[in-house]
This record gives sequence, C-alpha cells and structure tokens, in this order.
Amino acid sequence: MANLIEKDTIKIIIIDDDEDIRINTEDLLSTTFKNVESYHSPKKILSTIHSGFPAVILTDLRMPDADGFEFAQQVQEIDPDLPVILMTGYGDISIAVDAIKHGIYDFIEKPFEIDRLMDSLHRAVEKRVLTLSLADIQQKLDNNSDIEQQLIGYCPAMKQLKRDIVDLAPLDIPVMIYGETGSGKELAARCLHEFSNRREANFVPLNCAAIPEQLAEAELFGYAKGAFTDAKSSRIGKLQHAQNGTLFLDEIESLPLATQAKLLRALSDNIITPIGSNEEIKINCRIISATKEDLRNSENFRQDLFFRLQVAEVKIPPLKERKEDILHLFEVFSIKNCDTLGTHYKPITARTLEKLLAYSWPGNVRELINVTTRYAIKNCSDIDYALESKETIIETNGNKRTLKELVDHYESSLIKIKLQEHKGKVAKVLEELSLERRTFNQKLNKYGINTSDFKGP
Repeated sequence: MANLIEKDTIKIIIIDDDEDIRINTEDLLSTTFKNVESYHSPKKILSTIHSGFPAVILTDLRMPDADGFEFAQQVQEIDPDLPVILMTGYGDISIAVDAIKHGIYDFIEKPFEIDRLMDSLHRAVEKRVLTLSLADIQQKLDNNSDIEQQLIGYCPAMKQLKRDIVDLAPLDIPVMIYGETGSGKELAARCLHEFSNRREANFVPLNCAAIPEQLAEAELFGYAKGAFTDAKSSRIGKLQHAQNGTLFLDEIESLPLATQAKLLRALSDNIITPIGSNEEIKINCRIISATKEDLRNSENFRQDLFFRLQVAEVKIPPLKERKEDILHLFEVFSIKNCDTLGTHYKPITARTLEKLLAYSWPGNVRELINVTTRYAIKNCSDIDYALESKETIIETNGNKRTLKELVDHYESSLIKIKLQEHKGKVAKVLEELSLERRTFNQKLNKYGINTSDFKGP
C-alpha cells in the first residue's frame, strides 16, 4: 500500500498585486510551511498547474490585470480538487460566499486574522494530502493490475520485479535494468514509462550495441545540416526526441567511452549541442538503461556515468531460473501464435512439458516465443521441430551434451541462420541479435564462420 503524501511537499502559493501584503504574508507563512511561493499575478503560475499539482492556492479576489474568482474557476477546470482560498475585502463577502457554492475551498477577509488564515491553510493542506494520497494509491492499484497483463510470470523473482516497477515508475529517477539477452529488458523499460507521469510523451529505445561507434554521438545528440559529408539535412537526436518522455538505452555497456563522457555532461547540465551546431538545447527526459553485465568498477564504463544512471535498479531473472513460469509462458504464446496462424491449439503433453523443462533456454523468453511460433506452425504436434534450429535438433534427452556444448551449438546455428536470412549483411544481424561488432567478430572466429559465404549474388 502506498504511503501518504508528505505535507512538506505541498506548496503554498500566494497571489496578490499588493507587494507589501504579498511579502508580509509570505514571511508569515514561511514560519510554518516549508514551500511558500508568491506571485503578483495568476498569469505566470496558471501555465504550471496540472492535475495532481501538489499545492494550495491563496489568491486575492481583485487585481488590476486579473480576477481571482475567474482564475479559481480556471484552476478548477484543470483539477477540481485543488484547494483555492480567496482573499476578499469587506464589500466582496457576497461574491466570496457565492464562490464557495461553485467549489472554491474557502475565503478570508482582509485584513485577515492570522489564526483564521492558518486554520484554513492547514485544513486545505490536509485535504490536498489526502486527495493526492488516494490518487496515488489508486494509480498503484491500477498499475498492479496492468502489469500482470504485460509481465507474465508468478515465480517469486517475477513478483518482486513487478513490485519494483510499480514502485519506481512514478518516481521519475534513472533506473538500471539488469538481465540476460532476451529476458525482457525493453518490456520492463516500457512498463516503467507507461506507469509514469511521462506516459503521454515518447518512449524512445536505442540499442547502443547496434550503432557503429562513429555514429553513437550523432544518434544521441543529433546533428546540423552539413555537419559531415552525408548530413544533407538536420536531424534531432534521441535525447531530444524523448523530450518530456523516456529514453531507453539498451546494452549501455557498448556505448563508446568518448560518447559516455558527452552523455554524462548532457545529463548533468540537461543541455545538448547537436554535432556541427553551436545551439544549446535544453532537454528533459528520463533515462532508463539496461545491461547484461556488471558495470560497477568496469574499466570500459565510466563510473561517474554509472552512478548517475543507477539511481535505482531492477533485475530480470533468466528463464532457466523461472521453471514454474515456463508452462504458462509457453501456453500463452502458443495460443497467441495459433490464433495468428489460424491453427488449433492443443494442450501440451507430459512429454512436451518434460522437454520444455529440461531445456536450458539460453535465449530466454525471446527464444521461447520463437519456439512457440514453430510449435504453432506444426499444429502443436512436434515439440522436437519447435526446439530445433534450421540445421539440427538441439538435444534435450538422448545424446548427452554439456550445457556449454548446447549453448555453443545453439549460438553458432543462430548466427548462421541470421546471416542466411539477411544475405550476409552484418549490420542487420547485429541489430536483430543485439550484439556489438567486437563480440560478433569474436564469435565468428570461435565458430569458424565466414560472412562472405552468406552474401547474395
């Protein structure tokens, strides 16, 4: 259950064109309330008010360039539960009473009695705290319901992951996601975005391993026309595209060191400068990053950037540690794929379940989804075909292989399959498998694979 919103987070906003009254009132209220702001006109503050705005407003009724009652009604249209207290002269009491009938929280006569003012403000703050706390609780209940539909699994580690996401989503702080390839890091990042206050803005994913080193800076910060030979027009970067939203940096460990330094500076100052431009652009986006490695004390990753990105962390368990979820996941995706392919889903047999549980799932949920697709193609009758690569069946029983042999066999077969699908185009394979080029080249050497063998005519 969510905690109550803290009273100290509620602002007291004073609006009065009389500077002496405004200053004296601000000084008085600052002795009791932690956050007090004052304005000579409602025009400046109106644009910042939004639904759920943590404030109580104390406004004069009559001002030279504004009407306090009209302003209060505008506030009500934005958030009917935001308390507005009117300060009125003796001759305006009838107007103030009528305003209360229209939803205004209270009115205070000028010159006001301090005890009367303080009593009204304390009650208004308590009302605002209760309203926002109930809204926060309801939002978390809604998120709990939604996340069950998006993150499938009931093992203890998955339950903890869901709780962490629901708790962290509204906090608007950087989050680092840890998990193996194919475990669902981007899905977790999307949940953090969709359950946050930034949900209406863009969610921008960027796989740091899929972009060439020399283009990493351009992808993040954008560039001006003519910045380099192929820059025939200006292009905004991912940081700017994610304005007021979320930027998801997958495989953050692959980001070049030089780009890491520039990203740290941009996040520290909330300012970017596109390549080839002198224009400074303010940015406001939440950073969610993901990695399959431990970046703490890593020689290839700046520790100052690491500590800025990992304000909070969540961990996604690999599928091999979620045996109790495998059957449910397999059935959900098999049924979905059968519907898509127009085939009839058949409940799995004991033999099929045995093979699913015996398999090590090196590709995690992503691999399981691929297996369910092949299973649906065979009308849910051939689990051996579903678990095979395009070359040979991956043994789960029969000929015994070590886990390392099974993983190596699967990995080499998958690389060959993807090279064949993309006619030897390495960039496409890197993107689909979420691999950085250095790691990919190491695997080619390890398995004796020549990319030129797969290039089309």
